[in-house]
Amino acid sequence: MSHDHDSLISRRRLLMLGASSALVGISELFLSSSANAATAGADISHGPRNRAEVALTFHGDGDLTIARKILAIAKKTSTPITVMAVGTWLNANPTIGKEIVDGGHDIGNHTMHHKTMTLLSLKQATSEVALGKTALIKAVGSAGELFRPSGTLKSNATIRKAAGASGYAHCLTYDVDSLDYTDPSAATVVSNSLKLLQNGSIIGMHFGHPHTVTALPLLIEALKARNLTPVTVTQLLRP
Repeated sequence: MSHDHDSLISRRRLLMLGASSALVGISELFLSSSANAATAGADISHGPRNRAEVALTFHGDGDLTIARKILAIAKKTSTPITVMAVGTWLNANPTIGKEIVDGGHDIGNHTMHHKTMTLLSLKQATSEVALGKTALIKAVGSAGELFRPSGTLKSNATIRKAAGASGYAHCLTYDVDSLDYTDPSAATVVSNSLKLLQNGSIIGMHFGHPHTVTALPLLIEALKARNLTPVTVTQLLRP
């Protein structure tokens, strides 16, 4: 075998080794990038306990008539609220996002389709958050800083990674559940909301349920009677 032929084989081997090394390097870079991708921090279920403030948060979905009644009560009583909006709801009702923001309220991302996120793969969860973010930007011009996972009170590692991929630093949950989505009486909604209430509490409520409309003014009065001031989540979590 000639020297030239041996040299050709050696050059080919070097090229193959170089290509293989490059592929390994790209793979390592991708894995490193994936490992270092943003992940949301710990869930936020309440604000500071040293201020006499609470936040009323609402799942943004359902009948617009009911939603607007709740917004009207909030306006009449000068009560700021926080609406965690479902993306499909925002897309189907193009003006509601602006109505919420123009009323001085917070609005946040509650995923695109309100699926049970604990059952989703990372790819599916990431899509749900990202599509919800897109719907929010379309509705109000901003993705905001608030994200609440759907179908679960607490996040998990998959949900936090999906939230972080869309730029959300934390998942917003709550420490008081009104259970209004079970459609109890207005009195029961109020009672449920007051049982575990304390300074800094975040109360979970819903648009789309008639008894919530009746309960809200009663709850606001009960909060005032306890010298608790309703604020938006953004205000509640200020330093």
